Amino acid sequence: RIVVVSPVNHFVFTPMLASAAVGTIEYRSMTEPIRVTNPFIDNYVEGQAIDVNVEKKKLTVQLGGLTTVTGAFKGVASTAPDRLEQPRFNGVSNDANDNDKNNININHNTIVINNNENTPDDASRVIELTYDYLLCAVGTNVRSTIVPGAKEHCFNLKTSQDSKRLRTAIGEALEYASRPDVRESYYGSNNAQYFRDDQQEQDLLQQQEWAKQERQRRVRFVIVGGGPTGVELAGEMSDFIRQVCSQPYGAYPHLAKDISVMLVHGGPDLLPAMDPELRERALHSLQRQGVQVRLNTRLQEVGRDFVRLKEKGASEDDIETIPVGLSVWAAGNAPVPFVETLLSQLPEIARGSAGRIRVDPWLRCPTNKPEQFGSVLILGDVACFEATAKYDKTPAALPQTAQVAGQQGEYAARMLNRRYDLTTTPPRLPDDPLDEFSLLRVWLLTRGLEE
Repeated sequence: RIVVVSPVNHFVFTPMLASAAVGTIEYRSMTEPIRVTNPFIDNYVEGQAIDVNVEKKKLTVQLGGLTTVTGAFKGVASTAPDRLEQPRFNGVSNDANDNDKNNININHNTIVINNNENTPDDASRVIELTYDYLLCAVGTNVRSTIVPGAKEHCFNLKTSQDSKRLRTAIGEALEYASRPDVRESYYGSNNAQYFRDDQQEQDLLQQQEWAKQERQRRVRFVIVGGGPTGVELAGEMSDFIRQVCSQPYGAYPHLAKDISVMLVHGGPDLLPAMDPELRERALHSLQRQGVQVRLNTRLQEVGRDFVRLKEKGASEDDIETIPVGLSVWAAGNAPVPFVETLLSQLPEIARGSAGRIRVDPWLRCPTNKPEQFGSVLILGDVACFEATAKYDKTPAALPQTAQVAGQQGEYAARMLNRRYDLTTTPPRLPDDPLDEFSLLRVWLLTRGLEE
């Protein structure tokens, strides 16, 4: 039996998030429902893993609260808020003109109707699942709290919802910069015959200069982070801008000289997890497309319409403030809380770099007892497996990319499907007299895959 536990009911092909954010592809092209993607999945549980007992092989799951439904399943459809309405708290709507007495409040634990009567909300209960093998592929969270203002003002690009929000924001920024009040012609002509004195001419020039700078600010996009996500997004946005600003069929040709994309990275090279040749190629490719790449530059602060940058080695007086219309955070990941919970059940040697879990070549993590070994497999961004690169023989953790995660998933599935004994090193096919002459076993032995 295969049971999948996830807060969302679909898989996302993350390399396409940048393309979806600018409309190159549609969201349905990069998502796939969990229930139909694999016919061998026995069940899907919409929830979040909050605890695990490695010794007893039990997983604690917090089921997802049904906060976005109309409430029909509770028999209150006639008084439930619409999906798009703002949430109502303690029976009071956010709309001051709403005097409906039948407001409801749905939260994670209870549903409050009218007279504050509380009834259990079974939608968000906690359940326990037993397992034989636990495959942990929870990924990572966005680590935007390390810079003041980044969490509040930066867009993320981690989920399909993030790409939808970013796509909407880009469209709004283009329209915002196309308004008449940020065009020089809105404030009059520069013809000298229309001026009574020099002061009037100076005021007009100041207004026109403000309009130009404000228009450029509204379509100045800053991407923080030179990893795969930041580089992919910078390239996609550059292609998008070239298309929408082209003559004569582009929608915004009047913004061609105003739009700019800036990529800020704190290290000396883009894509630090890749080979040096790929790093140089990515840098030159972005620069040819007109992307402003700022290397060795740290983000100090993010505001609603500005970012503050500081180059490495510069003094505090050399902090640069850049007006921006939109900023995107793609500068690092943080461990999911469940990873720390799982690490508390494992020996200290299992703790890898950046909060990841160390694994061996067969994706198994260290355990406290020998009988537990092989029951927990770690893959994806949370797995820390060190290997040597082509140009650098110093062992380093594999990059947190979809390509690595996909290969690890296929490898783990083959080991489980072929029933390798994961308690041995290396894993071997079990000695089963009933399975001695099966077609699969004979095929594996013929190919030398007994181990």
